[in-house]
Amino acid sequence: MRTLSQTVKYGILIIVVGLTIFPIWWIFSTSLETLQSAFQFPAGLIPHGDWQNYLAAWKLAPWLRFFGNSMLISITTVLLALFTSTLAAFAFTFLAWRGREWVFAGVLGTMMVPFEAILVPDYLIIRQFDWINTYTAQIIPFAASGFAIFFLRQFMRSLPVEIRDAANIDGASDWGYLWRIVVPNIRAALATVGIYLFLLSWNAFLWPLVVTTTANREPIQVGLANFVQTANGTDWTVVAAAAGFVTLPVLVLYFVAQKQITDAIARTGLKG
Repeated sequence: MRTLSQTVKYGILIIVVGLTIFPIWWIFSTSLETLQSAFQFPAGLIPHGDWQNYLAAWKLAPWLRFFGNSMLISITTVLLALFTSTLAAFAFTFLAWRGREWVFAGVLGTMMVPFEAILVPDYLIIRQFDWINTYTAQIIPFAASGFAIFFLRQFMRSLPVEIRDAANIDGASDWGYLWRIVVPNIRAALATVGIYLFLLSWNAFLWPLVVTTTANREPIQVGLANFVQTANGTDWTVVAAAAGFVTLPVLVLYFVAQKQITDAIARTGLKG
């Protein structure tokens, strides 16, 4: 009976993994097909190895500019969001002030609001500041993160109380306690949140599409969408090649950091 249960469990896991991996495999397989073989059935499972598609895709759009824009926006957004979220999480965890729990509930409430619901007000504010088609418009609205505050707060709450008591006895200020003791002890959480925020920023599409008007400020996802909508989009092998090298940095980042991500998420639930 136990063997049957394990067989069913692993069978379900294999199916889920297959469904998750198949679209990615299809993209890279199609990117290595010829245009004729890409429309044959079954096609895309065993690629023919036509690497010219990547060279052709790279020459048809300013991908280096798109990659540079996304890298600049993503890294700056992550650094700002980590700084503001660390300060906020520390205040919600270690500082006693009136209305703290209510304010934290409000922060959690921001996670429940779909971004589409606030897109128009955000756009009007950005336009009022004359930030349309700038990097600032793609960074500042995401310089704080409700999820990052919640995640880091949970990690800070798992720190032993004795550390805080020892720091108080040694005369450490709140600022010193934060940067000398708390931050070094939550590096795994900071790295995990940083990776999460980087992926969100790298994959952002709707907001950059709304606030950018020229290729000089477009991130990689908007550049890819515009590439597909041009005449180049009729060659699906070239489109798949473009999607492939746009997706590759994210895949590499995840495979490098997957253990740290899972460990940090598991540790977050130690203390509610």
